[in-house]
Amino acid sequence: MKISTMTWTSTGVAALLGFALTVQITSNLSGSSKSSSNNYVSVQTQLTEQAQEHRILEEEISKEAAQIAEYRAAEGSKQEMKAALAADAHTLAEEAGTAPFSGPGITITIENDPNLPFDPQFAGDFYKESDQWIQLIVNYLFSNGASAISINGQRLVTTSSIRLVIGLDGLGGLQINTHPVAMPYVITAIGNVDDMKATLSVYNLQAYMEAMGEAFIVKAYTGKNALTVPAYTGPLPGTWAKEVTGS
Repeated sequence: MKISTMTWTSTGVAALLGFALTVQITSNLSGSSKSSSNNYVSVQTQLTEQAQEHRILEEEISKEAAQIAEYRAAEGSKQEMKAALAADAHTLAEEAGTAPFSGPGITITIENDPNLPFDPQFAGDFYKESDQWIQLIVNYLFSNGASAISINGQRLVTTSSIRLVIGLDGLGGLQINTHPVAMPYVITAIGNVDDMKATLSVYNLQAYMEAMGEAFIVKAYTGKNALTVPAYTGPLPGTWAKEVTGS
């Protein structure tokens, strides 16, 4: 009875969130029609974040159903149940970022290329907006097949930050999880290779990068464990929390 209730509850939540998502995306699209091309990155980021949230919810419902089936199959055997729980714990650690994640995927290398044609209209824009562009690419990947992503070896988790920090001298650089990273920026994404490559092509990201003077090199790796993103090593929520006892 509890399993049935869980399934219907998950389905109901998904339906309500799907309706809310549709309303929000429609609202965003209406607003974007009044925006200039300067707002392209901001609008696209909002849309991809909503699509990513919707995809994650759908995946969570699917995982719950699979876990229920797994627990039913292991019912009556403590050893099988223990093995099923251990496998679930390992999978959750990989997806949460606290364990390395291996599989097929792609790498995207972004670096300055002096051999590209100089376009005075866009030249240097990536340097001024690199955090927004990197975040946009990450959102596209997560919403289209990526299960785990790292940037220059820094694993992205739900609390990760991608920031452009400018000093008093006007010079600056990108920080991932508060760690400074230097060009070339290498994004490693584990997941569905075809889906991730397709989304990069659909949004014509290579053309945008090249117009700003940046090479955009995508390589695919299709082996079972062809790529690995490392575990997240920073503090997690609650790391510094302390129990407060009443006096």
